[in-house]
Amino acid sequence: MDMKIKWIVTGLVALVVAVVVAGVAILSTMDFEELRGIIEAEAKEATGRELKIAGPIDLKISLTPAIAVEDVRFANAAWGSRADMISIRRFELEVALLPLLSGDIQVKRLVLIEPDILLETDQEGRGNWQMTGAAETGEKDGEAEGEDAPLPSFDQVVIRDATLTYKNGKTGEEIRLRLARLEGRAASSSSPLEVALEGAYNDAPFKVEGTLGSFEQLLGEGPFPVKLSVEAGGATVTVDGRIAEPMTGRGLDLKIQVRGQSLADLGALGGAELPPLGPYDLSVQVVQEGTTYKLTGLTAKVGSSDIAGNATVAFGGARPAVNGAFTAGTLNIQDFTPPDQAAAPARDGGRRFVFTEDPLPLEALEAVDAKIKLSVKRLVVEKGLVLSDLDLTLALARGRLAVKPFSVGISGGTVAGDFSLDAGKKRPRLSLNLTASGIDYGRLLKDRRITDGVTGTLDAEVHLRGAGASARAIAAGLSGRIEVIAGQGSVRNDLVQAAGAGLTQMLSGWSEGGGDLRLNCIVVRLPVEGGVATGEAILLDTAAATVSTTGSIDLRDESLDLRVTPRAKQASLMSLAVPFLIKGTLAAPSVGPDPVGTALGAAKIAGLFINPLAAGAAIVLETETADQNPCVAALERSAQAPAQGASQPSQETTVIEDAAQGVGDAIQGVGEGIAKGLKSLFGN
Repeated sequence: MDMKIKWIVTGLVALVVAVVVAGVAILSTMDFEELRGIIEAEAKEATGRELKIAGPIDLKISLTPAIAVEDVRFANAAWGSRADMISIRRFELEVALLPLLSGDIQVKRLVLIEPDILLETDQEGRGNWQMTGAAETGEKDGEAEGEDAPLPSFDQVVIRDATLTYKNGKTGEEIRLRLARLEGRAASSSSPLEVALEGAYNDAPFKVEGTLGSFEQLLGEGPFPVKLSVEAGGATVTVDGRIAEPMTGRGLDLKIQVRGQSLADLGALGGAELPPLGPYDLSVQVVQEGTTYKLTGLTAKVGSSDIAGNATVAFGGARPAVNGAFTAGTLNIQDFTPPDQAAAPARDGGRRFVFTEDPLPLEALEAVDAKIKLSVKRLVVEKGLVLSDLDLTLALARGRLAVKPFSVGISGGTVAGDFSLDAGKKRPRLSLNLTASGIDYGRLLKDRRITDGVTGTLDAEVHLRGAGASARAIAAGLSGRIEVIAGQGSVRNDLVQAAGAGLTQMLSGWSEGGGDLRLNCIVVRLPVEGGVATGEAILLDTAAATVSTTGSIDLRDESLDLRVTPRAKQASLMSLAVPFLIKGTLAAPSVGPDPVGTALGAAKIAGLFINPLAAGAAIVLETETADQNPCVAALERSAQAPAQGASQPSQETTVIEDAAQGVGDAIQGVGEGIAKGLKSLFGN
């Protein structure tokens, strides 16, 4: 952007100087019949290009002589995209006569009507404003070597209906600036310039008012003051500071403030579509040192979010490097998510896989290096999901992202760990380690407005590794371990009844006296290898029954092969304790009776039970492990004891078949939730 400003300013200065030179040439000769030829010849000698005046020339002689010409055209570079670099419908120049005698050029009034200016570069980066005339080489007669031409001063500059176009010959980028009105006033060449202009940038209207440095400061080496107020794209922007080298745009030291209602309104100014986020209020001090920009005192408010911090952005290396530290009292993800993306997408029942094969947007990880520290007191992920005390350090170098350490509070507990993703490899590699403790899942469900009828807390450990360029590829190669342990809890009876007719019948007897379903403990241990998660130990114990699950989930094709075996603790409930199978896929699970379990009698079933089921009996019989999770204690004992039998009468299969809808939907929801979480890591 700095280079664009430089080219625009350079072009305007070149135009003004050329006009002034032409004006002086006119006023220094009294042969009116030859004015046109003299002006064109002087311009040719000064610039090496043709200047044509096709319209009439009017000259007024006084102490402030003035000249007006119409239909003026100045030739473009030979390689340019059009014949004329500049065309002006009408040009008016009024200068003070007496100062001319001492070599001072005091422009009282300069007026340009409908100027059309083209600034462009070729494929080598040369600008069409680079001239090759005698003025550039110092060969003009009477010019002393090393002698600087006097700088003109402008009392008033008026431009109406101007068009300024910039074309980049390397990239093909084109920017169009239209000025309906521009007015500038300065008492002398060393006085500040007051400016006011209205126009449109990329067809987006804007308005600018303020004060700039003097013309001498613009062309000299001293700092160039800037104090502007800009209204554009529904935003109000104030800029206050200075530029050390205004002609190159280097040495910025600016305080910038931006306020508006929606970022989408700014999209046209940047030539890009921005999300409708806001209202927003940004303030920052920008200091440039070489190729490094320091952003200090940064404060930003977007919607309900507030962020503060400092950062540096360096452009001197192979990639931009960003370093920063930020804090936030409240950070609401919804404030940075367009409404159409924030809404939960409808479930696609016809989709074959839950984990999508769409490539993850990993290119961005190789576009920049970064080291960011972030602390957030209150993180609003979505409605009903509010995290607390987020602390993380993010490092990104050569495509390798590492978030370490990481910790956050959720539902009265904490989650801590680390995450890494190496996008620089042919097959991007992912690693995730999480430890959760004291998570009140009942509170979580209540906060998310799912239900207030569940109580309980859990601890969890997740250690996973994978590789791939899509969520599906990563899931298909996952290895590691998942463990969840929950203590006492409960499920309100009406929720059990809402689970589905068959499932209700099967579970209702597991509660005491028809009341709430009381949970003694839950243990889930899933080793994962090569994309296959195996049920090493999946155990749930209630007041009336113990349920164990064995089998596997194959993430390579997302197939399910699970056997759920309930064991009643009371003889009156034996008829409800029927094993069932979970088959199908994560996207389309199915639940049905275990044909073996329903066909065999009690004696035969007893011999098929595995150790976790024997552990269920131990949960009932043993009471000396009050300080340890009873499911964990039972599993530890069962690992040291032989399998124990138990009676298992058959049950009509319709009970389990009717339960398919409730259990199937639950499994599908869990699968989609995992996929959504994995994809969200990459912003996809």
